[in-house]
Amino acid sequence: MVRLTNAARLLRRPARRWPDRQIRFVALCLLVFGSYAGAESASALETKPDNLLVEGNATPLNVHSANPRLSWHSNALSQAYYQVQVASDQSSLVNGEATLWNSGKVESANSINVEYAGETLHSNETAYWRVRVWQQGEGEAGRWSDIHSWDMGLLDKSDWMASWIQVAHPMAAENHAALEQWIAYAANTDILKDSVQPHVIEKLHEQPTASLFRRQFTVSRPVLRAKLHSTAAGYYEIYLNGKKVGDRLMDPGQTDYDKRILYNTDEVTTLIAEGANTIAVHLGSGWYNEEIAFSKPDQNLSYGQPKVIAQLKLEYADGSSELVNTDSEWLSHPSPVSKEGVFSGEFYDETQFVRDWNTNNDNHTPDDWYEVEVLTAWPTLELEPQLLRPIRAVRELSPKSVYELREGVWVVDFGQNFTGVPTLDLSRLDFSEGQAIFLRYAEWADRDGNISQRSGGSAPLLKQVDAYIPSGSDQSSWTPTFSWHGFRYMEITGLNSAPELEAISAHLVRSDVQRSGTFTSSDALLNRIHEMALWSYESNLMSVPMDCPIRERAGWTGDAHAALVTGNYNFNMQNLWRKYLGDFRTASFDAPAIVPGRRTHGGNYDWAAAEVLIAWEHYRHHGDKQLLQTQYESLLEYMQAAEDELTESLIRMGYGDWCDPVRVPGMERVGGRCTPQQTSATVTSSALFAHAANLMSRISSVLENPVDSRRFENLFDEISEQFHSEFYDPESGHYGSQTADAMALRFGIAPIELRQSVADALNRDVVENWGGHASVGALGQTYLYLALSDYGYADTAFNIFKAPGYPGYAYLFDELQATTLWERKGHFDPAADPTGRSAPGHSLNHPFHSGYDGWFYEGLGGIRPLEDSIGYQEFELRPNFVTDLEFVEVSYTTGYGEIRSSWQREGDTIEWNVQIPGNSRAWVNLPDKPKELFEAGDYSFVLGGHQ
Repeated sequence: MVRLTNAARLLRRPARRWPDRQIRFVALCLLVFGSYAGAESASALETKPDNLLVEGNATPLNVHSANPRLSWHSNALSQAYYQVQVASDQSSLVNGEATLWNSGKVESANSINVEYAGETLHSNETAYWRVRVWQQGEGEAGRWSDIHSWDMGLLDKSDWMASWIQVAHPMAAENHAALEQWIAYAANTDILKDSVQPHVIEKLHEQPTASLFRRQFTVSRPVLRAKLHSTAAGYYEIYLNGKKVGDRLMDPGQTDYDKRILYNTDEVTTLIAEGANTIAVHLGSGWYNEEIAFSKPDQNLSYGQPKVIAQLKLEYADGSSELVNTDSEWLSHPSPVSKEGVFSGEFYDETQFVRDWNTNNDNHTPDDWYEVEVLTAWPTLELEPQLLRPIRAVRELSPKSVYELREGVWVVDFGQNFTGVPTLDLSRLDFSEGQAIFLRYAEWADRDGNISQRSGGSAPLLKQVDAYIPSGSDQSSWTPTFSWHGFRYMEITGLNSAPELEAISAHLVRSDVQRSGTFTSSDALLNRIHEMALWSYESNLMSVPMDCPIRERAGWTGDAHAALVTGNYNFNMQNLWRKYLGDFRTASFDAPAIVPGRRTHGGNYDWAAAEVLIAWEHYRHHGDKQLLQTQYESLLEYMQAAEDELTESLIRMGYGDWCDPVRVPGMERVGGRCTPQQTSATVTSSALFAHAANLMSRISSVLENPVDSRRFENLFDEISEQFHSEFYDPESGHYGSQTADAMALRFGIAPIELRQSVADALNRDVVENWGGHASVGALGQTYLYLALSDYGYADTAFNIFKAPGYPGYAYLFDELQATTLWERKGHFDPAADPTGRSAPGHSLNHPFHSGYDGWFYEGLGGIRPLEDSIGYQEFELRPNFVTDLEFVEVSYTTGYGEIRSSWQREGDTIEWNVQIPGNSRAWVNLPDKPKELFEAGDYSFVLGGHQ
């Protein structure tokens, strides 16, 4: 914290009441509430709620909860009461008749995740709702919100009249030279040569094509509404009369498919035509039939052959209805996607394109369509609504350069490592009919421009490659359908001449969670470090928080909680965390290291603590008590499994502070791989389990379970005492490493009377022992910076980001040319290879190192939740005005609205502007002043200077 020459002065009066000579060095309070001209003109009658959400979505069509969670923005300075009305039709609400639920006048300031408590709702039922609020101190209610709605989904298995269908006789594409080349690239045999993978090559040859399905039906009378329920065991696209339904990619989201599959519901009325109609599906393997990359001859991770289910309900104007379902009337055909896989990529043969396959035009549709197989049993226990936002193309990237590597081989450099799919503008490329175009993807290229896929490691048995065979009457552009890639570089072969830069583009693809936070500062390096965290996080958000996009693509649980704060401040993760916590409930282990999927395993409790950490942080950010209730049994199972592993009150196993830095680049790690060098697994497992016990005590209190709450509180005390006894060194004043110190401080393990001295020792370790650098790995990133800044060492925390040389961030940019966070920046030493041809062997896009990003919001911007605050309705504003920054601007959108905190240094004064959203309040911390509570509004404070 910067020591200002004079204490900040705060006078809570409107600025206009102060003579000019008195406002130079005081805090100015400018109050503007919601959309009003000023607080004095605000009237309760003007208050009209908006941003109405059900289950986190505006108008969801497949709600399953018996008590859907309702949220709104009150647009009031402070909400004192609310009233919710729900009816089965709009006209009833207009007439004041709440036929399903009338909450009455409820005394509460809460406006997020309020549970519906009305009549039982049934499958496919539509509910209409509205809300109004009373502003604090006003006797009259504000205006009713606009009327919104939600639909219930298909709540019971018996509501599904449709059957699951699949191709009756899957067929592999006929072998030819181009296909052999694609297989060689995918199996990496061109590179390995002496390490040919016969099992992989055999499986790639046997792999059938993707599949096309279609069915025609006739509509003979006006349609009032058409609603489509659909999903797949695999990835799928669904069409009505040639138009794709929605813009979802790589859909549905990955789950433990034998336990649950997520389904979509779409309003498709405008896609239905009077007369002939065609419903069609393009089906690929996805994660459901990923049977090569991690399978072995004696182990198959596939769930089986891809399948699809669809149920279209047509409601006619005459009051009748009709279902068009997946059944024996559907037909199938091999897709022009000859090969496809999550890890391998896609081989698309335009010469096999089936013209008009998804339209009503049968003139050119071949007659060799085949009967489908109708399944008598479901491939999953249940279908659940996909309420998280789907994977979409969220940002377009253009190449920075294209260079010819050698004759006939060009490399496209996008200038940024990311997860995405390319698009080729075929009209601008020079190719010959039937001549295959191959696209290989990599995160790294050597000094000569040769790409290397070595950063993908040997874990997946497949490498990234796409192929396209032109037909001579090609579509205008092409993008892979069922596969995405992690890459910066794309190697192209098969063209007759160099591709134009404008002929190639790509899109970042990820779960389309909305941005909720922004950060910028006066320091270009700091801004770049923030952007690096975002690129890394966004590249690994594919309905699951993944570890990396080029190698495992797995939902490692430790990675998820290591980057939890980064996700929560930058994106609205409400429904994605709901989904991911559901993956813990269906996991085969009480303490899983990966969820979901068949690559899961268990027994490392520092990783699996993610379930407790995510559940509690989700509650703090979104106030979702219902999720805690749903998750509680699974949380107890983790706690019991971990407690059973206690040896002398500590857990003495785990992955530890994974991938912490070695002392110098290229130095061999004791234990190999990413084994922690500075912090033992006993430290991280025990500290995180103690933290989990503390959080479980709070969760139990929220759920009104005092017995469990006391039990977990006692467990926290027991572990903390042993942790302190075993690891604290009175002579050095700390717990043995930066991560150990940071966790002891942030988790409340260190005794109160020692916390400042522990922070002092932590500061010395950073400054003296590590030359201003952090020595934390993945697990320590989240906790180090607040552990420093909360005890007076904000400048030290900031300077870590500016520290020159290894293992700093400038080194990552300048020496390694990184654009995303590397898994292990010390493993690869460019100085040891003066030729510049030795490729790194670890992932170059790993978000579990991004936990530092939360400090930009909480430390520099000062936006922080209170210890037990819910949904940021009451929060803290406590920025660190670090010495070497001129300005910081931070925003974070909560369920109540946008919080803003921005400060700028002008000479020896700092002007700090804050925005507290409606129906919220904040404790404002000013240097050398007691913290003070402020209601919603915009405020400006001037700190420092001389009166």
